[in-house]
Amino acid sequence: MKKRRIGYRIGLILFSVVTCMGMMGKQVDANAFRVSNEQPLRVLFIGNSYTYVNDLPWLTQQLSVSAGETRTLETDMVTVGGATLKSHWERGEALRRIQNERWDYVVLQEQSTLPITHPKVMYQYARLFDTQIKRVNARTVFYLTWARQNRPETQQILTDSYTRIARELRAKVAPVGLAWQKVQEENPKLDLYYPDQSHPSPIGSYVAACVFYATFYQKSPVGLSYRIYDTQFGTPQEGKTLELESLTQIDAAIVQRLAWDVVSKML
Repeated sequence: MKKRRIGYRIGLILFSVVTCMGMMGKQVDANAFRVSNEQPLRVLFIGNSYTYVNDLPWLTQQLSVSAGETRTLETDMVTVGGATLKSHWERGEALRRIQNERWDYVVLQEQSTLPITHPKVMYQYARLFDTQIKRVNARTVFYLTWARQNRPETQQILTDSYTRIARELRAKVAPVGLAWQKVQEENPKLDLYYPDQSHPSPIGSYVAACVFYATFYQKSPVGLSYRIYDTQFGTPQEGKTLELESLTQIDAAIVQRLAWDVVSKML
């Protein structure tokens, strides 16, 4: 009887130890999951002046801060004026940044007219970049841009080019050009273009930022900040922010609603 009782007690002790270890393991796993969810959302933008004019990545970060996102947005960019995906690939800097850092998304922006004139070249280098992006467990996002102001009929070609390669690669699309179309239809007084009829005005870049926020977080930007600041290529901690343009609350609400309408149809 004594042996049986001793064996029974030992069994209870072992069962308790194993159970506690299992519970501790679950707690560790839960904590690890929580830490992972709280890691910043890191995005690398690869493109040209359509990305760096008005500092689009920073505008998108402002919206994330305004929303009070648990996963804060951290952005960086590799940009050269007039650059194509081909020229970025050949320079090598964009590829090094993809390979040497942790990213959740990598945004690919082709030169403004190349998807219209030479889509096959765009596709060739989009595939090369996408392969490398997937190797570091990040996801490709295509920056679907807008038509030149004097060539609105080319928007459909741009849209088709970007969505076709995105479907092939199972990548995401940030449909900025489509949001521009909707905004111009609903409020033609909002000037989205710089005087050169190509580059974005501050409001044009704000529309793009709303689209990217909605794409990254899969949430509506309605109700977020409508102040348009630039960092002047400094950091916010240095206080080098400059208000580029002031949107009314009504106009901002239109932009935010239309950006979400367009993005939500692609999710």
